Amino acid sequence: MRTGFIHPYLLTTLIGFSSLGLCAQSWEASTQARSWAKQDKDDSFTFYDPVAKLLRTWMRDGAATTTVSLARLEEAPERWLMDPRNNAWVAHGAVLTQFERTGRPLANIKLPAEVGDVCWDPKGFYLSYRTREPYLEKRDYKGEVVWSFGAKPPKIEGFDPTNRRPIVLDDAGNILMADNSSLNLAIIEITNGKKVLETNLRVGENQVAPLLEGALVDRGPLAFWAGKNVVFAAVNAAQVPAAHRADFKGLVLARLDLGQYRLEFLPTGLDETHIFIGILENDAIFVNPKGGLMVVKVK
Repeated sequence: MRTGFIHPYLLTTLIGFSSLGLCAQSWEASTQARSWAKQDKDDSFTFYDPVAKLLRTWMRDGAATTTVSLARLEEAPERWLMDPRNNAWVAHGAVLTQFERTGRPLANIKLPAEVGDVCWDPKGFYLSYRTREPYLEKRDYKGEVVWSFGAKPPKIEGFDPTNRRPIVLDDAGNILMADNSSLNLAIIEITNGKKVLETNLRVGENQVAPLLEGALVDRGPLAFWAGKNVVFAAVNAAQVPAAHRADFKGLVLARLDLGQYRLEFLPTGLDETHIFIGILENDAIFVNPKGGLMVVKVK
């Protein structure tokens, strides 16, 4: 691995997302975000604020663009997204609830299993389920199933606590899905849910990409680097194959170059409690469990 490929910023420089934003509003993601979030096409993120029971959509310039109250949600939200009308779709347990901006529930949909991950585009959203075998659904913004991928699980199956099967959209609009211990990704066509192919990544001197090691509890998120055809996957150092682990500690990024079919493992300097949420320009963005955002340079 090339040294100097990835550098954590000093903590004192991490709050530079927007000094103006700190003055303009009482809640600021760069200092207060604590939850999972997922990067939208406009580079916004929506965080859950458990104190106020609000979803807060935030952008790097410091703007908090929308809020949606989840005061009427009895369970903690697991995954969520904002639709084109700024309504929120919130997965909790095996239920999907749509909330309008005032917090009024608009729809309550029973799901075939618990949701592991979500992604979306202007025409609908995609749910990856925590099931024994991969199962995805595309739903429109009425909540109706447009297509499904994989075998729908039986009602008695329950959920698989060890694999969230993270998903992300690429520049072409395909769904990229990670599964189990493989670092290769399934590529699924967005219009019909058909699997196009699986990546065939290489590491080092043209070696086949190794499998992750150890317990794969809640596989880490994926983030797509727009315009680069590169995916970053968050993994724990203990999961990195021994031959490539070096002296890694804490949280590691696997860099999946889909154009060059290359895999590299990159240290972040952060521990495993940080949540990887996206890529902004040349920065990997993480949520600090103590509150706020951390930034790691990538190239």
